[in-house]
Amino acid sequence: MNGYCNKSCGLCSGTGNGGATASGGASSRGGSGGANSSGGANGSGGANGSGGANGSGGASSSGGSSTSGTNPPMTGGSNGFATRYWDCCKPSCAWTTSVPSCGKDGTSIITDKNAASGCDNGGTAFECYDFSPWYDSSTNMSYGFAAHNGVACGACFELQFTGNGNSGPNAGAAALKGQQMIVQAINIGGIDNTQFDLLIPGGGVGAETNGCSAQWGSSTDFGQTYGGLLAECKDDPTCMKGKCQSVFGSMPALLAGCNWFTGWYNSADNPQVIYKQVTCPSQITSKSGISG
Repeated sequence: MNGYCNKSCGLCSGTGNGGATASGGASSRGGSGGANSSGGANGSGGANGSGGANGSGGASSSGGSSTSGTNPPMTGGSNGFATRYWDCCKPSCAWTTSVPSCGKDGTSIITDKNAASGCDNGGTAFECYDFSPWYDSSTNMSYGFAAHNGVACGACFELQFTGNGNSGPNAGAAALKGQQMIVQAINIGGIDNTQFDLLIPGGGVGAETNGCSAQWGSSTDFGQTYGGLLAECKDDPTCMKGKCQSVFGSMPALLAGCNWFTGWYNSADNPQVIYKQVTCPSQITSKSGISG
């Protein structure tokens, strides 16, 4: 588990969709992925893996439109920001914990922790589609997974969006103001200590350009390396919605996560957050297999 950030986050390379941190980029895969973001030495396993037609589950797992109201404001917390990536690589935490990795289909659980990452030539272990984000109407909260620095695998954080964009004002970030999300760190690496690199289908492959090509074929539209499909669409939400359908129309779980991004998340570009560590909820632990 070394060298996670390197080129992946845009912090080091200066590439990106905006601002110092690009649109995606964090530890494990930064705008998509760091050199080791997904892969370290050992592999995945987990009984809960991925799969499911809608991957993320939840009453509104497919994304859909924004909620009509917000939960009570979060008390306390620190200032941070969110980026995005999806590089198809095996999560770094899958080498040492019960966090699952999946076969090329994105749903078949791989139990061998030593299985090589799909981002390595000939590797068979990929990101599980079940790690796509989703909204749960029963809690009026979204859930997902992320890369985050300086914590143990499985740590969970509540994020409350401030309405501001870390790379400058944008309508999507403004529309998120007051909304809340809980994420679990399943990739650990060298990104900004206040950065949460959210796993979002179409979020950008970053430095790990091999994984999604190996899984879906090199002709797939991955969008810009840092910033993904939204950056390719020049932040046009209508274009982004079309990209979700054209790229992920045959992969329901990833389509659900991409629709979540254009729906609940309002295609926000690098929104700022207030965050604090919390106990991991069952909605997340049932998928990751670890409780932090």
